[in-house]
Amino acid sequence: MMKKNWQIKVFILTLAVTLIACQAVMGPADDDITKSSPPTREAAVDGAEMPNTAPTLTEVENAAESGNPTETCFEGEIYHADNGLCYRDDGGAEIPFQAIMASVTDYSDEDYVDEGEEEPETVNLVTYAVVGNEISAPQYEDVSADLEDEQKDTATHQEVWDFFSAIIPADSRSFVSNYLVFSDGKNGVLAAVEQTFDDPYKWMIEIDPADTDDMQELTFTLIHEYGHLLTLNSEQIVVNEKIFNNYEDEDIYIEAEDNCATYFTGEGCAKPSSYFYLFFDEFWGDIYDEWNQIQAIEDDDEYYEAFDDFYFAHEDEFVTDYAVTNPGEDIAETWAFFVTQPKPAGDTIAEKKVLFFYQFPELVELRSEIIARAYSRLIRMQ
Repeated sequence: MMKKNWQIKVFILTLAVTLIACQAVMGPADDDITKSSPPTREAAVDGAEMPNTAPTLTEVENAAESGNPTETCFEGEIYHADNGLCYRDDGGAEIPFQAIMASVTDYSDEDYVDEGEEEPETVNLVTYAVVGNEISAPQYEDVSADLEDEQKDTATHQEVWDFFSAIIPADSRSFVSNYLVFSDGKNGVLAAVEQTFDDPYKWMIEIDPADTDDMQELTFTLIHEYGHLLTLNSEQIVVNEKIFNNYEDEDIYIEAEDNCATYFTGEGCAKPSSYFYLFFDEFWGDIYDEWNQIQAIEDDDEYYEAFDDFYFAHEDEFVTDYAVTNPGEDIAETWAFFVTQPKPAGDTIAEKKVLFFYQFPELVELRSEIIARAYSRLIRMQ
C-alpha cells in the first residue's frame, strides 16, 4: 500500500499522513477476493518439505585464512569474511528455499483492512542510522506508556535488522541510510520503505516487529520491499526534488506527472532504461488507462466495485491480487516471486512478468545471492 499513492486521488488523501512515497504489503481492501490461510513452515514445492533439522555442522577449514569466522558453517556452505556469514555458493540452496517459501504468497484475511474499516494508527518508535550492515545512533520518539516496551526492545530491533541486512547484500542497498521501527498493532503493516525525511536520494526500511513472527512472511515481505528500493532508487528514477520539498502542492505534482514522458512514480520520472519503465511499458500499456480511470472514482463503494471488476478481468496478468494495486506494487510483487518461486513456463502474462527479470544478468546473480543468504538464515532459525 502506498503511503503517498501513485495517482492524485490517493495522493491527496494521504497528504495529511505522510511526506513521501512508501510501500507496504497489506493488499487492497477487497472483500470479494478469496484469500488463503497463512503459510506454514511446512510449505512445500513438488512435495519437498522444509527440513525438520539443520544440516550437519562442519567446522570451517583454514579459519585463519577465512578471516576468523564468526559463525559455524553447515555442510556445503562457505564462510564469507566480508559479511561474516555462511551460505552456499553452488546453487544448492534454491530448491530447499523454494520449499520453505512455496505457500507464503497466499495472503490471509487478517492481512487486509476491510472496506470501511478504520486503519490502525501508525506510531514511529525509533529511527536508527545505517552504515553498511550496522545500525547506530537511535533517535527515540515520544510515545505513550503502552508502547514504551516495544520502543525499548532494542534486542528485537537488532534481530530484525540483522535478518534484513543478512539477506540483502550491503552493496545492493547502499542507498538505505535509515532503519525505522514503528508500531500499528498486531496484523497491521509489516514493513515499508520510503525516502528519508531530509534527503530524497536516500531511503528508509521500516518494520513493525510485532508482525515478524512468521519467518516466511517476513522473508517474502522484505524481498518485496527491496523490490521497491531496487526499482525506485536514484539510478532508476530521476528524483523530483521540487515535489519532495513541496509535498502539499498538488499543482507541482500534476505538472511533474504531465511532464514525464515515461512513468511518474511519485518520487520522480522513471528513466527510459529503468527496470520500472521497461516493465510498465511491456505489461501496462494496454490496461493503464482503464486502471487510471478507476483511480479517479471518488465514491468508495463505486471505487472498490470497479477495482474488483478490473482485477477479475485481468486476473491472469498479476501474480497476486495485491499486485493489481498499482504498477509499483505489481513490479515489487513480481520481483518477490522472481526471487522466491521456481522459474515459470511463461504461459500467462503473470508468468511472463516473472520471466521479465531473467533478461537481466545482474538480477539473476542477485537473485541467487539473496536465495543463498535467506536460506542460510532460515535454517538457523528452526
